[in-house]
Amino acid sequence: MRYPLYNISVFKIGYLAAQLIPRPIAQWIAGYFGDWSVWRSEELRRVMGENLRIATGRTGPELAQLVLDNVRSFARMLGDYFICASNHTERARELVTKWNGIEHLEASRARGKGTILITGHLGHWELGGLLLALDKVPITVVTLPEPTNELMQWREATRRRLGIKTIAVGPGHDFAFVEMLRTLRNNGVLAMLVDRPYSGTGMPVRQFGHDTQFSTAAATLAHHTGASIVPAFVLRQPDNLYHAMACPAIEQTRGDLRETLAPNVQRIADLFAELIRQHPEQWFNYVPVFTH
Repeated sequence: MRYPLYNISVFKIGYLAAQLIPRPIAQWIAGYFGDWSVWRSEELRRVMGENLRIATGRTGPELAQLVLDNVRSFARMLGDYFICASNHTERARELVTKWNGIEHLEASRARGKGTILITGHLGHWELGGLLLALDKVPITVVTLPEPTNELMQWREATRRRLGIKTIAVGPGHDFAFVEMLRTLRNNGVLAMLVDRPYSGTGMPVRQFGHDTQFSTAAATLAHHTGASIVPAFVLRQPDNLYHAMACPAIEQTRGDLRETLAPNVQRIADLFAELIRQHPEQWFNYVPVFTH
């Protein structure tokens, strides 16, 4: 499913507007476009309604309101992304009022074996990478193909200007795994979304009593390199600013990869499920997630 606001024209307009319009007004406008997206797309209402019904147990008007709140939050997150992607990147620091758990990232880097920073389609994942880049942390982002090549190139150029390297995965990127290994063996920080694997790279896990797929990349890379897997999220607060958090490294069972991969990936999925329950209005996974 293609989200109505997720296209290169909107990104270019949003980027320009973020440099001209005060944030409170931009956030109001973004919320309006979120409402328009829900009204315009029956598919969006259906897909996100089913995902959120399974994750929260809500139904009827309560579920419909949650879908609306969710899409509004996504549109406002995009508005803040355009602020971060503008020529005034230091404005990003103004958006984050709390940062907890940075010691977990520091402890991982001190081990010298690389850090796999995992996150998902929850909160403002791009903002976390920018904050680390502003603090001179050598961060490399693993990214799936965007809906169009033009949007892919635009986002890569934006990250590069902010000091963030990119490794693209998927068809045509046969050496991506080698690049990831090299990054970790140089004690770099490799950031990746793990809750929406591209075809053939996921494995079944259980969330909310249903089957879904999570990427095996983080657990596989940790097995080969000894890198720590550190979950990190940037979540919107009631005051419309953000709370950045890094969690303790997820313990990984060592041994034969064929035997340890499934339980290690399930541990990641379990942590994500806990956070989704707490913040369903910020879970922006706009594709069918669960199998029945």
